Amino acid sequence: MTVPAWYDTFTDAIAAGEPQCLACAACGDASLPPRQVCPACGSTELTAEPLSGRGTILSFTEISVTTPKFHGETPYTVVMSELDEGVVLSGQLREATAADVAIGEPVVLDTETRADGPALITFRPADAEATDTGDRDDA
Repeated sequence: MTVPAWYDTFTDAIAAGEPQCLACAACGDASLPPRQVCPACGSTELTAEPLSGRGTILSFTEISVTTPKFHGETPYTVVMSELDEGVVLSGQLREATAADVAIGEPVVLDTETRADGPALITFRPADAEATDTGDRDDA
């Protein structure tokens, strides 16, 4: 599987707890993937800014028929999440199924290393993180 050059750098940064996006100094828009020009206003004044790794579910779907790469893993759920900084990403949902989540619920960005190719961008319910750490965030 061929992925864009920036993808491995981005997933490595997520795994290290240091994900970043590009923020436009002119209009404040946050964007991914790396680019030379702000997609919102055309400015070239872009700087790397940290991502919180937290977002909310914009949409989700359960995948029952998939590509050969994910054969044997169905069903699984893919979510589209808007991170707190406004960047929208999609990834596979872990630690929950489509029946367990709803649009607007909080999720946490993560990655999953795969033996057969590049890491996957994943999300898990924010409540699962609170359960894992014993540190509940009710904000």
